[in-house]
Amino acid sequence: MNVLICDDDLKIVQQIKKFLLKLSKQSTYNFDITCFSNGDSILDKQIKTDFAFIDIEMPGVNGLSVTKHLQTLNPNIIVFIVTSFQGYLDDAMDLKVFRFLSKPIDENRFFRSMEIALNLYKQSTEKIVLDYFDECHNIFTIDILYLTIENRKTKLVTKTQEFISNKKFDYWKSHLKPYGYFAQSHYSYLVNLRYVSDFNKTQLNIKVDLKSETLPISQRNYSNFKKAYFAYIGV
Repeated sequence: MNVLICDDDLKIVQQIKKFLLKLSKQSTYNFDITCFSNGDSILDKQIKTDFAFIDIEMPGVNGLSVTKHLQTLNPNIIVFIVTSFQGYLDDAMDLKVFRFLSKPIDENRFFRSMEIALNLYKQSTEKIVLDYFDECHNIFTIDILYLTIENRKTKLVTKTQEFISNKKFDYWKSHLKPYGYFAQSHYSYLVNLRYVSDFNKTQLNIKVDLKSETLPISQRNYSNFKKAYFAYIGV
């Protein structure tokens, strides 16, 4: 797996590399690590990486611009924002970064976050097969925004398309449960937590790029949905 680290603080770079090396020794994962001390040297390169650890405040181009560039090259990249500054957090949330790591980086939090990230990475490369009469589609599970019931069938909404399945909603709930990032917000909605930007007791918002959509949350499902969301983001 390719990992990019961009931080002008050499101690932080060395710390992340040390943690990744330790994780590699304790598991079967191998990390090909590339390091940069500023964002300017990344923007003029076509670097496609699986994981990135990005500092927000750097000389020249800031970490948010670097993140946008890397997400353009790989929409499924898993980005950790490493920062001592809180002022950029709202902007970073809009970019759907995976985690925030405060400096100095806590080792236990790092390993807990990487465990979830590696599981997400593995699952993001997996596909489901959806067949509907004479049609057959291979769909990346990570690209599914939500599923809902429509005319007694199941509608799957992805980043780019909508699909209808003859299989029941309960079948898809069971089939997608092992992936760990789907949660039921309503009796007729199963939502990919990766795209949830905010929610309250009656509704949630999902956001992809500049598009957003509001979906319902039922009183019955709110507590479990909230618990699933907090587990997903590592709180």
